[in-house]
Amino acid sequence: MNLLKKDNWVINLLLMLITNGAYIFVLGYFLDVYDKNAWYAKWQYWLIGIVLLLFPAIVMFTVFTIQVNIMVAKKLGVRGVKVYTSPYTWLLCLIVPVIGWVFIVVLCLYLYVFPIVMLAKGEGEKYLR
Repeated sequence: MNLLKKDNWVINLLLMLITNGAYIFVLGYFLDVYDKNAWYAKWQYWLIGIVLLLFPAIVMFTVFTIQVNIMVAKKLGVRGVKVYTSPYTWLLCLIVPVIGWVFIVVLCLYLYVFPIVMLAKGEGEKYLR
């Protein structure tokens, strides 16, 4: 059973809900979005983040999660590529209190929901192995 098929969108939705969004890493694997030379593939960075009292590692994991969400959404053709792929959008939302933080929540929800919608439309079938 290949989870990128159009018929399996309900299973993808259930897995996304059950794992509280961590299923996006599996979708990233199926869509082949990971880069072997990227910052998240280097164990030294993670070791330094963990050694420095765990807070940097939590921030690194959060950034990694958002980056995987963005790469999966971009690969599946989710609308709004210029908005959610721009680092300036994310930085502006972090800097502006309350309103920006609300927009970060909206962006994250958008990136969690719409890849499943695009799988339901059959966009994942292009990447079947």
